[in-house]
Amino acid sequence: MKIMKLCAVLAAGVLVAGGCGSSFRQSAIEGTGPRVTEEGILFSFFSTKATGVCIAGDFNNWSMTSDPLQDREGTGTWTILLPLKPGRHEYKFVVDSDKWIRDPGNPETVDDGFGGVNSILVVE
Repeated sequence: MKIMKLCAVLAAGVLVAGGCGSSFRQSAIEGTGPRVTEEGILFSFFSTKATGVCIAGDFNNWSMTSDPLQDREGTGTWTILLPLKPGRHEYKFVVDSDKWIRDPGNPETVDDGFGGVNSILVVE
């Protein structure tokens, strides 16, 4: 499989800083954000309080359940590896089935049209 490059993009010059309006506590894992691997893009989310985390984005029709992250070691580090196609992608994490949270490890965001922000990435 061809190794993909990941780069950040600012959509139409819009950069929204800060949280997503959720009171759910999350923190970035140092050095995280989407990472390129030979198998695809590795997404990570850290929370010791979450009971379930999924990723929703334009790549899965914003499904809240189709791409669950796993906390294999029980440490609060939730991960998923997705073989995304090249292009610009918007996404959020869905925590405990109802909390939509931008990726705290990815500073690149765009207005989501609902008063919050989506995380964005470009796969080349």
